[in-house]
Amino acid sequence: MEVDARRRAEEAAADYERGLAADPGRRSRGSFYTPPDLVAWILDRALAPTTRRVLDPACGTGHFLVAAAERVGARAVWGSDLDGAAVAVARDRLRALDPSLTEAELADRVRHSDGLACWAGERFEAVVGNPPFLGQLRRRTAGATGGLGAYTDTSAAFLHASLGLVGDGGAVALVQPLSVLAARDAGPARAEVARRGAVVDFWCSPRPVFDGTDVLTCVPLVSVGRAGGPAPDDWGALAAPTFGIPAVSLPSDAGVVGDLAACTADFRDQYYGLVPHVRDAADGLRPGEVRLVTTGLIEPARSQWGEVPTRFARRRYAAPAVAVADLDPPLAAWARSRLVAKLLVAGQGRVIEAVADPAGELLPSVPVVSVVPHDPGDLWRLLAVTLAPPVVAYAAARYLGTGLTPGSVKVSARQLAALPLPRDHERWAAAATLAREGARPARVAELMTAAYAAEDPALTAWWAERARIRNDTVGARD
Repeated sequence: MEVDARRRAEEAAADYERGLAADPGRRSRGSFYTPPDLVAWILDRALAPTTRRVLDPACGTGHFLVAAAERVGARAVWGSDLDGAAVAVARDRLRALDPSLTEAELADRVRHSDGLACWAGERFEAVVGNPPFLGQLRRRTAGATGGLGAYTDTSAAFLHASLGLVGDGGAVALVQPLSVLAARDAGPARAEVARRGAVVDFWCSPRPVFDGTDVLTCVPLVSVGRAGGPAPDDWGALAAPTFGIPAVSLPSDAGVVGDLAACTADFRDQYYGLVPHVRDAADGLRPGEVRLVTTGLIEPARSQWGEVPTRFARRRYAAPAVAVADLDPPLAAWARSRLVAKLLVAGQGRVIEAVADPAGELLPSVPVVSVVPHDPGDLWRLLAVTLAPPVVAYAAARYLGTGLTPGSVKVSARQLAALPLPRDHERWAAAATLAREGARPARVAELMTAAYAAEDPALTAWWAERARIRNDTVGARD
């Protein structure tokens, strides 16, 4: 009889999830169920044979609850979820494992409630699970997450809240989107991990593991009360080996890009203000017009303006241009402030893509970042930094998960300003001279690798492969 009850409960769970898979609304609810091998990976590390209190705060139909109960007993597990139908299935699955559980016990043990709020004040030895990924914190749960930002992903809010439910020696292991590694709005959750414990193990996959979504995921295993582990801004390095990013160590005492330049990102006001004033200058620039440079036109050390088409405000241009005199006074003042000697850095690319504009002739389009040197003589030194493979590897690892794809290196103005400078000024100066003379980017990259004292001989090859730069690069010379 108990075998039949369990089979019926498992079939009910499978039927429910098949129905959910066909529901187009499940993406908006962030509901995706965890593969059994990932459940096992988490429980292998988060549970001990003596564990007696395990919580899944977003349990769905109870995959983690059942798998944990099979290891430590049904009376050692608790769960909650906002989906009442899923909660009913989870309760049936636990009852099938332990028929002695009463209805009242099951109602308390598996709660139809918000897992960010309903467990406050209770303590567990482990919190595990796969909370929903909803892109931003829903208003009704904001009070339960310690005032996290409005755009914090709900999964990171669960991570933050769960740390307060586990005492020293316990574990928290929740599936997270890869963006938790570096996203600004996940920063408070990473900081809370560092305050309460340490990441002692880590899982991630270079491919999606949930059917029906292309979101990449990871699992940081947090040991509460443990010292050490990565700093809040260094979580990206945990996943770097999975994505083939070389490990690098950059100097922390040689200064940063922000010491030499102001790094500025523009905003929607500038973007939309330019829309009615952009003209396709395929027939050539008219007097008073300047080139408008989008992210897609920036290659390492080279602008492709007028060589390849681009899109701006959903329109295709062969050569987008703007007449500054036609702009309204505030926008014209902004444009003139950008028409100075500078670097233009693409919002994201497979490497850090930047082009020098020594004559101040290029107007940046959002989200291009302007890097304006305090001393114009540093322009080419700054370009050489963006071509340095160790810097690209550092940024690729540190900000992993924030780009459109894990192959992207996405750097904000603030992050560009924080990139470390090399100690070897002689090689750096030589690389800057090569950059100013129009040498192949790969030659500059090799010299900058030496300037940063990087010892991995494959580092420059890794950079060149990502940049798709070969010895026959068009427009470059020795």
